[in-house]
Formats: sequence, structure tokens, C-alpha cells
Amino acid sequence: MNVINWIENWFAYKCNGDWEHENGIEIVSVSNPGWYITIDLRNTPLENLQIDNDTIEHSENDWYFYIVKDAKYLASGDTTKLEFLLEKFKELVEQNSKIKE
Repeated sequence: MNVINWIENWFAYKCNGDWEHENGIEIVSVSNPGWYITIDLRNTPLENLQIDNDTIEHSENDWYFYIVKDAKYLASGDTTKLEFLLEKFKELVEQNSKIKE
């Protein structure tokens, strides 16, 4: 299953008539240029997860970061990192799968 299908399924599973009214997924372009992703984790088993990573910068055009804080997955990266950052979220969910979704 590709990561877009996986994210669609994860989001659909969270939608319960309430969750989606105050939570969601945002993917926007930024002027660096690149991407910025916010995925709400409130009212999920991952809402208390805390991860703090430094920006990984190989060059001006090859960089990314992702963190989890305040019940949100926050990630940003250069123009080639959108799929990579979504895969990182998928990995976090799967690594923490013992916390039942």
C-alpha cells in the first residue's frame, strides 16, 4: 500500500463524527521552497507522544525535520521530501502500534 492510501485509511479510521471537526491533516507549500505538514493526534493513542529532532540539512536544497509535540506531528522539508515525511509519520504510527489505534 502506498503512503497516500495509508494516510487516507488512517484519516478515515479517525473520523468518527467528532474527531474530524477539530482535527485533521494539513499539507502546505512553503517559500523555502518545500512542504509543511501538520497531523493532529488529539484523541488518538499517540496524543502524548513527544519527539524532538533537529533539522537534517545536507545542503540548501536537501533538508527536513519532523517533531511530535502538543499532540501534533509537525514536519517540513524541501520540495522532494513530501512522500518521505508522510512515510516518517507512518513509521511513527507503526512503531507505536502497541498503543492500539
